[in-house]
Amino acid sequence: MPKRPLPPLNTLRGFDAAARHLSFTLAANELHLTQGAISRQVRDLELALDCQLFRRMTRRIELTPEGEDFARTVRDCLGELERSAQRIGRSRTTRTLTISILPTIASLWLMPRLHLFTQANPGVEVRIISSIEPSNLLAHEADIAIRVGRIPGRRYERGQPRIDLDMVTSWDGVQADELFPDILRPACAPALAGEAMLEDGRPVVRLPLIHTSSRRHAWPDWLRATGGRADGREAGGELEFGHFFMSLDAARQGRGIAIVPDILLAQYDRRAELAMPLPSEVRSAGEYYLLIHESRLDDPRTQAFRDWILAESRKARDGLTLPADPSISTIVSQLSEL
Repeated sequence: MPKRPLPPLNTLRGFDAAARHLSFTLAANELHLTQGAISRQVRDLELALDCQLFRRMTRRIELTPEGEDFARTVRDCLGELERSAQRIGRSRTTRTLTISILPTIASLWLMPRLHLFTQANPGVEVRIISSIEPSNLLAHEADIAIRVGRIPGRRYERGQPRIDLDMVTSWDGVQADELFPDILRPACAPALAGEAMLEDGRPVVRLPLIHTSSRRHAWPDWLRATGGRADGREAGGELEFGHFFMSLDAARQGRGIAIVPDILLAQYDRRAELAMPLPSEVRSAGEYYLLIHESRLDDPRTQAFRDWILAESRKARDGLTLPADPSISTIVSQLSEL
């Protein structure tokens, strides 16, 4: 490859400073050089370009038209070099922390308070992946996952609503911290609350049931657990939505009655427009968990996020109707061997 015909690069800083100040003396002060050194750099540059860049007068200097044009080019090039150096420097001090999280818990709970973490940890850049699929923490698809379900070795009572979601592809070496219990509650528009009531102590629902695709068993399992029944099919059938926030919006619009976890209902920004007509609350066979592979536990950024989110989850649990079980923090691969 032929050599690029570049001017002497060591002369460009001196020329740029002199062009900005229109003074060799002020340029020398800025760069902590002598006035003679700046004058020599400019002279060497002019010789290399075979072009006069400054007009020298008794007490001042002026840029020639060629000097003005070259000064703009040098200023732009030095600015781009400076910006690139800053980006490289930031990339060495900032690490992206990737978090895979369920869509509704992300939008309703994590995102509104994530700025608190980033303000306290300016060196950590957080990347959010929204997914309900099992997280492959062993392959480092994400540093941290937040999922709902059951962990190996934990027992639940018969009749608790099912959570048919796999949280991870492999439990080998995964630490699980419980964030919230999964407590299901029915919710509908206030005008429709009279169509969901207790008869002989058992729930009777005469409204279309609103299902969420990822938790298709929530309604039938809740009705079975409470001894209730649904008589709303003739009143408009049943509806199904992909995520809980969609089901909540449909319930608020009066399209039926949704069943959602307490933690999501508590964080819904329009919850004041919903009624909870049935007092029965049913705890599912599973919880919301913070999941981290043991290979990430020594990372200070991961540990900072873990400490922060566990503290935030404790605050959020204070507003839930039922208390969470004592915090679980264990390497699940050990549990699965029991």
